[in-house]
Amino acid sequence: MTYKTIKIALLLTTLLGLFYIIFFPLHKNSLNYLPQSKQILSVTKGQKFFDKSRIIQKFIIKDSNLGLINLAVSFPDPLPNHPLPILFILGGLETGLNSVRHVSHIGNNILIGYNWSLQPNLPKGFNIISKFPSIHKEIYRAPGQIAAAIEWIAEQQWAEVERISLLGFSIGAIVAPAVQHILEKRGTIHVGWTVLAYGGTNIGKIVNYNPNIRPNWTKPLFGWIIQYLFNPLDPKEHLPYISGTFLLINGTEDEFIPKQSSSLMQKITPHPKKIIFLEGQHMGVGKNQKALLSRIIEETKTWLKTNGAVNP
Repeated sequence: MTYKTIKIALLLTTLLGLFYIIFFPLHKNSLNYLPQSKQILSVTKGQKFFDKSRIIQKFIIKDSNLGLINLAVSFPDPLPNHPLPILFILGGLETGLNSVRHVSHIGNNILIGYNWSLQPNLPKGFNIISKFPSIHKEIYRAPGQIAAAIEWIAEQQWAEVERISLLGFSIGAIVAPAVQHILEKRGTIHVGWTVLAYGGTNIGKIVNYNPNIRPNWTKPLFGWIIQYLFNPLDPKEHLPYISGTFLLINGTEDEFIPKQSSSLMQKITPHPKKIIFLEGQHMGVGKNQKALLSRIIEETKTWLKTNGAVNP
């Protein structure tokens, strides 16, 4: 990239940030900036899969304000004739199907996986400028989509409303507090147990810490703009206002979440809470990360069982 191109890119990014600062000057109440469900227009069943002792059914929820919400629901096979605990999984930009398939031997409990509407392969270069409004929209409506999905799930005869857990991993851990805040503010669903694994607060600092962003000298400006643009989703805007029982898991050598961010998340998460540190870098689903992923899942399952959130 030439020096001229860098200058143009920085100028466009700065102008974009200034535009939002001018027209959206203060985030006094972050929930006011996050779209919420108005009316569910339809629910469509998609593909059904048989996976060992589970049946995975896809659902597409159409909301009048939030668009299409895609879920993968993993039921025990056979499904008992009484309600079961719900585990809603928010993975790191994975499909809902992949999210529920990572969890095995979960017994008579129901897993829900959410399809992020934001594509994992973001536009590059100048294309991100033209695509930014749609990206911004998709990111902002994700918490509302997830909250709407949980509200719909709670209405199903197979859902045990008294035992609903929200499990956030990586990016999911950053978004989960906003989801829970929306539900509590709407007064619809109480999430009894929340897992925040490999997350952190201060989105701008997380962006600055990312080793894949180059050149380094652009990070302070870029991080500041990202923090401003997406501050309403930041966990620090929601954690002080939610309740429940919490498990926080962080890596000792996380290369994507700075210690300052993870430490603040641990500090402002309400009690009762348990904090676990696992050796290694950021979690993932790659071949070299399977051992760590298995450990995270086992720690999560043990904590949920100990706290009575799931059936053994």
